[in-house]
Amino acid sequence: MKILFAGSEATPFCKTGGLADVLGSLPPAMAERNHDVSLVLPKHQVIKDTYQETLTLIHQTSVQVHNKEEYVGIETMRHNGIHVYVIDNEYYFGYRPNLYGDFDDGERYGFYVQAIKKLLEYLNTPFDIVHAHDWQTGLLSYVLKASNDALLSHPKMVFTIHNIAYQGQFDKGLFPYLGIPYSPEIEFSDMINFLKTGIVTSDYITTVSKTYSEELTHAYFAYGMENLLNERRHIFTGILNGIDTDSFNPKTDTKIAHNYSAYNYLKGKKANKDALLNMFHVQNGHKPIVGIVSRLTEQKGLNLVLDTISPFLEDDRLTLVVLGTGEQDIEGAFENLKQRFPKNVGLYIGYSDAIARQIYAGSDLFLMPSRFEPCGLAQMIALRYGTLPVVRQTGGLKDTITPFNQYTHEGNGFGFMNFDAEDFARTLEAALQTYKNYEIFKKMIRRGMREDFSWTRSAETYEQMYQHLLGGK
Repeated sequence: MKILFAGSEATPFCKTGGLADVLGSLPPAMAERNHDVSLVLPKHQVIKDTYQETLTLIHQTSVQVHNKEEYVGIETMRHNGIHVYVIDNEYYFGYRPNLYGDFDDGERYGFYVQAIKKLLEYLNTPFDIVHAHDWQTGLLSYVLKASNDALLSHPKMVFTIHNIAYQGQFDKGLFPYLGIPYSPEIEFSDMINFLKTGIVTSDYITTVSKTYSEELTHAYFAYGMENLLNERRHIFTGILNGIDTDSFNPKTDTKIAHNYSAYNYLKGKKANKDALLNMFHVQNGHKPIVGIVSRLTEQKGLNLVLDTISPFLEDDRLTLVVLGTGEQDIEGAFENLKQRFPKNVGLYIGYSDAIARQIYAGSDLFLMPSRFEPCGLAQMIALRYGTLPVVRQTGGLKDTITPFNQYTHEGNGFGFMNFDAEDFARTLEAALQTYKNYEIFKKMIRRGMREDFSWTRSAETYEQMYQHLLGGK
């Protein structure tokens, strides 16, 4: 198959979240399955800074944006067995340090979709599948299907929802800047809605875990899209993301203090715990270390942690280590917690991949009490490093974490159902009690480290879905 992936970010080129991990891993995984795979991205400033010498300009053209012509430069390189194309436009992408959050996000990602159309015209070759990701490319299926060019309308269109809370909603005054024919398909609740357009115009819709696909048919999770997704349930499914198991490998990871595997993790975990404590200048003794690597937002359930953690710290029962940035009130609450318990709380406001990996490797438990979690990657990474997650059973957390059964001793983590501080506290208590029975805890660690969360299985599922769309091709 000839497949084009379209999105706004991908590792290692540019990243703000899990979307980048998917578009950095799924296309190479499909190429390894002997498909002809391409990826298109905007040429963000970070790409220009890092990859300019690797890129080759192959075409220059323009698109109409309202009453002006905007330059489109198409540049390319090979990476991990795939063709990578970047769309160059200094005004929309070049000089801006941020990928999103500007006043003209609707205009610039509308431009980006029109530029992808220009890329396909230039390549002049039929793709079997065009797979668009999240609201930034939500208009793509609509634009291609509205084309009179048989080459552009030929591919089957797949659209993946990574987080339905982000929909690309803009005032209808944006419409003249999009360069597309009008249709009610692009509107929702009297607004232009990029994500809704992708849902109703694509040939197949996916999201990033089985449970999240089921949750999105209910109003509590779907941010107004539940009726549309129920209407299209026959072409809507969830496919669990994977992680890069070569990068996240405690046996070879150069960013952690001591390498180890499922066969010799006791010594490795001890060395990494010591390194983590030294890194954050906190004390521990023989208490479990509880880690958090997260956006510091209400959606991640961190209010539940803040509401319940003080008694555990007052009784000197755990060491808490937190890395993240986000909402100011939550950042401030963790800073206050650090001031109250300086010996038992380590805090890094910001993001560092090296520090994050040391938390994965050096912690005993890992907290993810999310209000909702489309897929989640951190719980898979934590298991890879022998750190047992404590999660709310929602979305991908439910699909990847089997809660510990105190009678059969089965499970690879600890889970609770209700988004409730008391339920979270009870589950954390159960995890701490299990830690005391270290023979059981060790078996859970080994079980978690042997889980297969590679992209191999996910890529196979995507391949089967593509083939089904193409009539078994």
